[in-house]
Amino acid sequence: MNISYELESITPLTVANTTGEGRGNAGGLSLRNFCVAIDSTMYVKTGELLRKNLESHFGVPVKYLVVTHYHGDHIFGFKPFKDVCILSSELTSKIMLNKETKSRYQDFIKELAKEGPIGEGIEYIVPTLLFTDKLIIQDDDLHIEIYHTGGHTAGSSFISFPHEKVVFAGDLIFENTFPYAGDPTCNPELLIKALEKMQDIKADIYIPGHGPILKGPSALNRHIKFYKDLRNIIKDAINDNLKAADVSVPDVFGEPEDERKNMTVNTWVNFYKNK
Repeated sequence: MNISYELESITPLTVANTTGEGRGNAGGLSLRNFCVAIDSTMYVKTGELLRKNLESHFGVPVKYLVVTHYHGDHIFGFKPFKDVCILSSELTSKIMLNKETKSRYQDFIKELAKEGPIGEGIEYIVPTLLFTDKLIIQDDDLHIEIYHTGGHTAGSSFISFPHEKVVFAGDLIFENTFPYAGDPTCNPELLIKALEKMQDIKADIYIPGHGPILKGPSALNRHIKFYKDLRNIIKDAINDNLKAADVSVPDVFGEPEDERKNMTVNTWVNFYKNK
């Protein structure tokens, strides 16, 4: 099976793949003496190519793999990075160590193996370097800032590279597709705050967890508005005692598939009912 995983040059020191080939977007950046991979795709093979192409492109070794959150399309490609420092928010690691998550993902991994060569060899690996609110990685005159915000999941984080004015948003941003905001640990209020925090950074480029890149902070306006509108719709649905299937969501990102929409609506309903 011929698998390719090319990296697009976004700025002189940042690259990404936003084609969906690895299911979730992934990429990386170079500091002076090493590079940093960001997320690892769904598969071991695309994770291998991500690392190989990062090191080839920048000519320095990968020293860190930064994980934006715990979903399989961002962590199942960890295996090729076992010898480097895999880094995440403390809550991402905590969720991954949860017995229910481990059991569910072991079943998921078995199903992926049935897809053939692309789905084989996945190992469940938990990040080893953890941070709580913010972490800075410095290398000579360059640094990146990693912020734990929660939102999409309780452990969700984003990465800012000030020198290049680039933000890797993980699944805090889904571009041109209805976002999945139905994780059991999703916090709608923190999700909106995370987007506003990213916007305040005023990056030139935002690389989402899914879909093509966004240019400039104003590109986040429709995402923020979408979630604020959805919040109002959910609160009205609670008052009207509507079922998820009967809730009409904003059509900013097109018509969502029923399962993703209903999971998102149910999670938000539960969140606001319990506030």
